Amino acid sequence: MQMYFRVKHFDRYVGILVVLAVILAIVALVFVGRGQKWFAHRVPFKVDFSKVQGLKPGTPVTISGMEVGNVASLRLNPQSRVELVIEILQQYQGNIRQDSMATIAAALIGGKTIEITVGSPDKPPLPAGSTIPSVDPREIADLLKEIDLKGSLKKIDEVLDNLNSITHKLDDPKGSLFRTLGNLEYVTGQLKSGQGNVGALLQDKKMHGEIHAAIAQVRNSLSNVEEITKNAAQVSQNLPPLMGEVDRSVKEIPKLVEELKKALAELPPILEDIKKTTAHTPAIAQNVKEITQDGKGVVKDVKEITAEVKKAAPQVPELLKTTQETTEDTDKLIQGLQNHWLLRGSMPRGWGERYPAVGQRESPYETIGEKKR
Repeated sequence: MQMYFRVKHFDRYVGILVVLAVILAIVALVFVGRGQKWFAHRVPFKVDFSKVQGLKPGTPVTISGMEVGNVASLRLNPQSRVELVIEILQQYQGNIRQDSMATIAAALIGGKTIEITVGSPDKPPLPAGSTIPSVDPREIADLLKEIDLKGSLKKIDEVLDNLNSITHKLDDPKGSLFRTLGNLEYVTGQLKSGQGNVGALLQDKKMHGEIHAAIAQVRNSLSNVEEITKNAAQVSQNLPPLMGEVDRSVKEIPKLVEELKKALAELPPILEDIKKTTAHTPAIAQNVKEITQDGKGVVKDVKEITAEVKKAAPQVPELLKTTQETTEDTDKLIQGLQNHWLLRGSMPRGWGERYPAVGQRESPYETIGEKKR
């Protein structure tokens, strides 16, 4: 008897698996769509070109090399230009401004892209649906048309002919190249053997010594020049303070001149006082002369008194000493009057020289003591 294996609630398990598969497919679709920005909001713009070789719907649109959208559709407008509708992600709409330009660029893998330049920040953004200014791309065929191939080929032929002529001349044993090489070989042989001026210079040891001595002198001269340069630099560093001192001295000259002017202005009154003093000088001299004559009499009297006092010296020693000092002071006074510049001409010369000083005079006490001995 055959028995069949049967799973209970098999249909339910199958339904659960199908639902899970559908859920996983939806989740994967959502993630892929987010990665490809299928659900991102896009803003349409228009661009027109004269030629669009290689462009088709889905061609990427880039700004500064970064993909920001794609081509939605293409059509010919009434002006026979290809009009493209491109869709840009809304977050990059602000980068498209009035001075932005669109052009067709070649991608690295050989395809084509539409490259849009970033506009100036001071320009307003273009509204959705506006036409972006464009620049038609230059194809290789257009570049070849601008190149003068015939002229270039002609120049290449001329260059080849010149090269051919040069190679023929180089192959000639009697040509200039072989002659130059022969002369060079001859010169190097003379240098090696020490012949000629240059050869002798290279082989002569005495000349080598002189050259080394000259080099040493040049080095010494350079060291002296370097030292002089350092001294000059030091002098140049000290020069600004000296110039500052000179400047301050020059600034003080006007003050000195002003003070000199003030002194000169005060000089006339002083000269006037001197004139007045000079006018009274004869009278003062006459008075001094009379005083001097009186002083002579006084000195004579003092001398007589001193002689009398000498007799009574043992009784009045202190009085005699005071009298001698008074005589000496009077003598000094008369000498001072004689040396004064105002009275020098009116005083008799030699006065005061006849009378010795107190220390030089004979002491009465010593005389009396000697007599007692």
